[in-house]
Amino acid sequence: MMRKLLAVTLMLGLAACAGGNRFVLLEDDDGSVGAITVENEAGAQTLDSPGIAVRVSDAGTAPGQPRAISQQEIDETWGATLGASPRKPRTFILYFIIGSDRLTNESLAQLPEILDSIKEYPAAEVAVVGHTDRIGGERRNAQLALQRAETIRDLLIAEGLEPQLIEVDSHGENNPLVETADEVAEPRNRRVEVTVR
Repeated sequence: MMRKLLAVTLMLGLAACAGGNRFVLLEDDDGSVGAITVENEAGAQTLDSPGIAVRVSDAGTAPGQPRAISQQEIDETWGATLGASPRKPRTFILYFIIGSDRLTNESLAQLPEILDSIKEYPAAEVAVVGHTDRIGGERRNAQLALQRAETIRDLLIAEGLEPQLIEVDSHGENNPLVETADEVAEPRNRRVEVTVR
């Protein structure tokens, strides 16, 4: 959704220099497509298919008829702008052994993928947020969640990531992936979420 909105905004600005505005609806990275309505005091057009464009010459003239444009035209006209769009954040979930700050073997195996992902961002920032299940007291869980997040931070620093690029936080037993009653062990809630942006 963000790419579509960004693309449309950038296209508006670029096209304005050419004596009018052109709006183009693009497919999201996951293949989904939303819709936009281009409207002024003289009329409106709704775009709900990818690669469909509408031109508006001025505020007093209704938007033109929507027309399909080729991927080649999109690439030639706005390729550089779309290529400069910021990368979407990536989130990884790492799970822990109950009552500890030790990663499960499966999560330990994910660390190289996280490190490779960080290298893809020109000026990466990393948020590391710890969580627990609802076994134990709320205060202890807040401490354990923070300990888990700090463990991941330390692993990332040991692999060469600059400490100032990492933000660490604890949600304790709040914000579970799976809602449970108090004192229920839920492995999916014993986690650290690492978001690279």
